[in-house]
Amino acid sequence: MSTFQLSFKTELGFISVIENEGYITDITFKKISKQKSNTQLLKVKNQIKQFLNRKIKRFTFKTKTIGSKTQLKVWNQIKKVHYAKTVSYNTISKKTKIHPRHVGRICGQNRLLLFIPCHRVIRSDGLLGGFSAKNGVNLKGKILKIEKIK
Repeated sequence: MSTFQLSFKTELGFISVIENEGYITDITFKKISKQKSNTQLLKVKNQIKQFLNRKIKRFTFKTKTIGSKTQLKVWNQIKKVHYAKTVSYNTISKKTKIHPRHVGRICGQNRLLLFIPCHRVIRSDGLLGGFSAKNGVNLKGKILKIEKIK
């Protein structure tokens, strides 16, 4: 089994990407100390940097989403939320028939941050709600600002 991982600094802090057997399995906002990169990870790094610099609006790399049937249902719905748009936890709840609080919990378990855009899921009252990465809601606000939402 071949696993590669790369961390790189961005305006939002460190982002780490893990690739396993040709698929990106993790994108997180933290630094990984043990790194072993490859060509695919360098392409993913480039796409993420382009996204953060408003040059691209969607990613084209191959991912493997690991989760339960319920998690996949929620994450697949979230992936439909377009760039620079937001949707409420309640809206995702109605589409998936999963309680809004559980939708929020599943967002917090997302291992493919930015690719599965949980940062675009906000509270019904317009407040940001939570975000699982380091610096949580503050980071979520910065990502939405990049997308020119907040």
